[in-house]
Amino acid sequence: MGKYLRKFETTAAYDAAKDGLIKPNVSLCEDSNVVYYAPVPPPFFCKLTLNNGEVVDLEGSGELTSAMTSSYKSTLVSAEIGTLCTSIGSMAFISFTSLTSINILDSVTSIGSFAFAGCSSLTSIAIPYSVTNIGESVFRDCKGLTSIVIPNGVTSIGSYAFSGCYGLTSVIIPDSVTSIGNSAFYRCSGLTNCTIGNSVTSIDNYAFQDCSGLTSITSLAMTAPTITNTTFNSVKTDGTLTVPSGSSGYDVWMGTGDYYLGKYNWTKVEQ
Repeated sequence: MGKYLRKFETTAAYDAAKDGLIKPNVSLCEDSNVVYYAPVPPPFFCKLTLNNGEVVDLEGSGELTSAMTSSYKSTLVSAEIGTLCTSIGSMAFISFTSLTSINILDSVTSIGSFAFAGCSSLTSIAIPYSVTNIGESVFRDCKGLTSIVIPNGVTSIGSYAFSGCYGLTSVIIPDSVTSIGNSAFYRCSGLTNCTIGNSVTSIDNYAFQDCSGLTSITSLAMTAPTITNTTFNSVKTDGTLTVPSGSSGYDVWMGTGDYYLGKYNWTKVEQ
C-alpha cells in the first residue's frame, strides 16, 4: 500500500466511511474484496515511521498524547502529525532519542510543555503558522537541533523553550512575539546571532544566559524590551547590538553593572 492508503474490507464500508472521514475525489484500487483509498490531501491523525521501516498509523481524535506514543520510544525515527490532530499533548515525544524528523500540519494549534524535550537526534522542525504559543521546555535539550522556524503568529516563547539546544546557530524571533520567557535560550552555546522582532516588550531572567557564542543581536523594537540583570549573563565578549535609529531604552541593555551587555564590552549600533 502507498503511504496514505487506508483499508476497508468492502466497498460498502468505504462508502459508509466517506461522509465522516474521506474527502471527495479519491482514487481507489481493489484487491479482491478489500478496497483502499488515497485521499488528497490525506485526512489522518498521526503516522509514525519506525527504524525498521514499518509505518504505524495512530488512530485518535484531537490530542496526541504520550500514552499513544510511548511504546514506540526506542524505535521511532520520524512522525507526521496529520489533519485530524489539533494538539500535541505535554511530553508526547519526550526523550525520543531516535527521532530525527517530524512534520506538523497546520491543523495543530497547540504544543504542550516538554512535548519534544530531550529529542537529541532531532535536527530541524518547522512549526506551523496555526501555533500561537511555544510553551515551557517544548524543545529543551534538543542538542542536535540546528534550525528552527518560528512562524509569524506565535505570540510568546515560554520558559526553557529552547534551553540546551547547543546546535542552534541563528534565531529569528518574528514580529508577532511579545514576550521571551525565563531561560528560553539558556545554554544555547552555538548561537551566534539573534534577531528580535519589533513587538517584543519583555525578555525574562536568564533568557540568553550561557549563550557563550552570541556576538550579534539585532532588536527591531523602537522602545527597548524590558530585561533583567541576568538576561544576557555570560554572552561572548565584544559583540554588537544593532537597534533602530531613534530608538530608546537600549542604554539599559548597555549598562556595565551586573550582567548587562556593557560588562562584556559590546557596542551599540543604530541603523
